[in-house]
Formats: sequence, structure tokens, C-alpha cells
Amino acid sequence: MSDHGTTTWQGDRATVHFERWIDAVIEDVWSAISTPDGLAGWLSPATVDLVNGGSVDLDFGEEGLAGGTIIELVPGKVLEFEWAFPGEPDSILRLELAQSKGGTTITLNHRLLPGDQVVGYGAGWHAHLDQLADVVTNQPVGDWDARFEELLPLYR
Repeated sequence: MSDHGTTTWQGDRATVHFERWIDAVIEDVWSAISTPDGLAGWLSPATVDLVNGGSVDLDFGEEGLAGGTIIELVPGKVLEFEWAFPGEPDSILRLELAQSKGGTTITLNHRLLPGDQVVGYGAGWHAHLDQLADVVTNQPVGDWDARFEELLPLYR
């Protein structure tokens, strides 16, 4: 399992895929990806209506709001929702958790991304997943902007 994401293409749209093992119990990782307090620690301030058909709304400040309707919810295991972001075609974010090797494996798939956004989403999700691991393992949370800039050349 590599920390780096991979990209697959279907026509002019892409999927960015990550699979990460985190040394934390699944309940802590679930809380971090599915609650407003958890999401604020590694991704952005959020409002969450955690039911099928509910919504996840992420506030990226001046960049705008992202998120949308929850498509699939399996508590403790799967959270999939629409990803509407200003100026971009809609896409879908899926987060899946599984217990493994005394910790948790998180699988992130962000699909239907436009081709001109793939590099940024690859580096961005990589940096955010680094922060998620920091949060749930009680480590100091790294600087997202610095990590993103460091990773960007690797995803080009």
C-alpha cells in the first residue's frame, strides 16, 4: 500500500484513488470523516446531515463551498456524497473504511473529475489524508499548503 494516489481515466473524466493504512481504530477514523468536529480537524469546517439523502457541506472559505447530497451511507464503513465545487463540474467523493492490521484502512475515490483538475486533486487529497492521519493518531497536524506544494510536482 502506497501513500501516493493513482489516477484512472474514463473518457475525459478521471478518478483519483488512495488506499491508506492508519494506526487508529476505525471508530476514530469514522468520526473524523463523518462529523463536523472531525472534518474541521483535517479538511474544513463542515455541516453534516449524516443520513442517506442527507448532505455534507464543506466550507473552504474564499475558495467556496464543496459537497452535496449523501449517495451512500453505511455507518462506520462508507460515506459517499456529491462533490459540487464552484467553477467545476460535479464529481463524487467516496470514503470507505475497513479494520486491518490493528488499525484502519481508508480508501478514497474521487471520481468524475475533469482532466484539468486531476493533478490538484491528487496532491490535495494526499495532503489532506496526511492531515487525517495526524489528527486520528494525535500527532501535530502538518501544514496543508506546504505539503500540497511539495506534492504537486509528484502528481504532474
